[in-house]
Amino acid sequence: MVAAKEISRGVKDVLLGASMRQVADEYRERLVEDFGFRPDEVESTTFSKEVGAYMRALARHLGDRHQGDVRVGEALATWVRFTEHYEAWDALLTGFEVDGKDALIRRGRLLFPSSLTHHWDEE
Repeated sequence: MVAAKEISRGVKDVLLGASMRQVADEYRERLVEDFGFRPDEVESTTFSKEVGAYMRALARHLGDRHQGDVRVGEALATWVRFTEHYEAWDALLTGFEVDGKDALIRRGRLLFPSSLTHHWDEE
C-alpha cells in the first residue's frame, strides 16, 4: 500500500509542473536512499514493482480528485505514452479533454479488456 503522504507529495509535484516520469524517478531515488543501497547495487529494475504501484495509485488519485485540471491532464497524457497502467489511461480518458482522444481510446481498448473500457466516451 502506498502512503498517503507519498501520494500528496506526487500530487504537489505534478501541480507544480513535474512530469509523471520525474515523479516516478524521484520516488525510486527516495526508495534507493531510504533502503541504503549503494550505487553498484542498483539496477534498472530495482524497486520497479514498488514504483509501478505508486504510479498507479497516484494516477488514480489524480483522476479522482483533480479532474479537468490542465496540468494534471497534460501530465497524464504524456505518461500514457510510456506506460500501460490502466489507472493512468482510465484517469485520463474519463476525467480530461485531450487532443487525439479518439485515437487514445482505440489504443486503450487494444491494451485493456472491454469490460474495463466500455465507459470511455468517444464523443
